[in-house]
Parts: sequence; C-alpha cells; structure tokens
Amino acid sequence: MKFGLWYDFRNPLRQPWSDLYGEVLDQIEWADSAGFESVWLSEHHVTDDGYMPSLFVMLAAIAGRTRSLRLGTAVCLAPLHHPIRLAEDVAVVDVLSGGRVELGLAPGYRPFEFEVLGVPRSERGVRTDETVEILRLAWAGASFSYSGTVFDLRDVVVQPVPERGPELPIHIGGSSTAAARRAGRYGCNFMPDVGTGTDLHRQYRTALAENGFDAGACVITMNGCVFVCEDPDRGRAQVHRSLTYMYQRYDAWGREDEGSAPSSFEPIGAKRLDELCIVGTPEEVTRRVTAIRDEFSPDRLIFWGRLPGMPIEDASRSLQLFADEVIPAIG
Repeated sequence: MKFGLWYDFRNPLRQPWSDLYGEVLDQIEWADSAGFESVWLSEHHVTDDGYMPSLFVMLAAIAGRTRSLRLGTAVCLAPLHHPIRLAEDVAVVDVLSGGRVELGLAPGYRPFEFEVLGVPRSERGVRTDETVEILRLAWAGASFSYSGTVFDLRDVVVQPVPERGPELPIHIGGSSTAAARRAGRYGCNFMPDVGTGTDLHRQYRTALAENGFDAGACVITMNGCVFVCEDPDRGRAQVHRSLTYMYQRYDAWGREDEGSAPSSFEPIGAKRLDELCIVGTPEEVTRRVTAIRDEFSPDRLIFWGRLPGMPIEDASRSLQLFADEVIPAIG
C-alpha cells in the first residue's frame, strides 16, 4: 500500500497567504524524498477561508518543486469546469511534471458554488459523466466531435496531450453507490472515504465486471485523516480543533439551500473523533492502518497533510513520525 498527502490550503486563522502557501509547499517538497508516493489537492470555490480554488495552478507550482511525487486531485469538481479547458489544464501540468498527474473527479454538492458559477446543480451527474467521456477523446490528440445532453462539440483538437494520452488515470471520488457505479461504468479508479464499508468496494468491482473492465487493473485510493503523535491525549486535542472547524463548515455548506434552517452539527465527541481520524502513537497508527489494508486491500491511502488551522510545526511532526516509523513498519 502506498501513501499520499492531501491538502486544501484552507486558512481559517487568516495567515498572510504567501506564508501559508510557502510553508505548505515546503512541507510537500520535504515529502518528495520522505517516503510518500503522492500529493493530492481538493477544491472549492467562493469560500472565506480560501479553500483551494485553483487546482492546476497549485499543482504546477508543486510540480516545479518535486521530482517523484504523483500529483493528483481529490477531487476536482467536474461540473464546474468546461471539459475542454479541463483537458488542456491537466495536459499542461502533466507535461510540465514529466507525466505525474492523476485526475480525481466528483460531481460536487455545495449549492452556492453552482449558483455563483452559473452551472445548474441538477446537471452535476450528467456533466460529470460527459466530462469523463470528453477527456478521453480529447487526450487522444486527434480531431473529434461529441454530442451529449449538455456538451455539443464539433471538430475539436486538444494539444498538448498528457504523456499517457487517454490512459492518464481518472479516479471517481465519493462514498455512495452512485460514485461506485459511475467509476465501474467508465472503468475509472475509485476514491472512497476510509469510513465506508466493504460493500461499497464490492459494488465498484461488480460494476467494473458488468461493464467489461478488469477489476485487477483498477486502483482504489482511500482517503481519510491520520495524526501521529507521542502523546495521544494532546494529539486528540490538536485534531479536535481542526476537525470541529472542518465539519462545521461542511454542515453549513450542506444547508445552503435550506434558507435559515438551524444547524444540524453536533459537537465531535471522543468516539466520533476516533471514527473521523486515526490519532495515536506510531504503534497505534500502524495497527489501525494495517487493519485498513487487511480489510479493504486499497492500493493507496491518502490523508490530510495539514488540517485547517493546525500549526505547520505540529503537522510536520506528525508526518515525520509517519514517514520514519509507520511506513517502514507496514512495508
């Protein structure tokens, strides 16, 4: 099992942006030679904490400071991008990085993003499907046409194309049956959350087989939260602040189309924290990550390199412990 780091570049403490970007990029550059296999960025738009809105600009910056890390999106919100512009952006970063890009896609959900960017939220599923189809046509590098429910393209050529052309890995993110079946329908890789059950993985593999794809050739990347520390009580307190902030925001986003509905967010208790994040000493984290490997057999586990609002020193110490003690123990 390989390990990757996941970033959103949120800035709830309102650091100077150049400081925040600089210290996270320094951390990613360190990770390039510390035993991590990949780095992944997720996106949102029009947020007051600056959740990363420009995936491929930042991936290009990371490409210039790293040599071996795979560069991925976890995830890019497909309906909010025109598929031709997306194909071009991915291809340019892939060429710049020497063929290191992997593209994770999902339909998104936050109502305000769709409203501000002028995309009908009701079309998010079909736009995601058509984006996958168009990307593969575009990356072949030849003139093509496409007629779908949303997009109608005539005699389009995309250049440059990724180093692997239409074989550039596409992942479908999500922890729902719809996401598992979409990934299987298109022969894409799958990116579910750590908290999902084995049934969702079975649904994905079943959908692959039903659509004539080899499940053994597809990759499952699980994503979650890991924090390694010498003092678990202190570590849980550090993580609790960041997770509370994170899930309060997710709750608010999910209610944006409900007017003034009261918050449904419940404070994160000890049991819930342990469900949301693997926190503990290197030995405890090794045990829990090994259990995930043994139960789900994922190809890759990615987790937050720096939770929102966490001091960079605390995040870096956790990653150092993971690199020094957890990765070698799991093998």
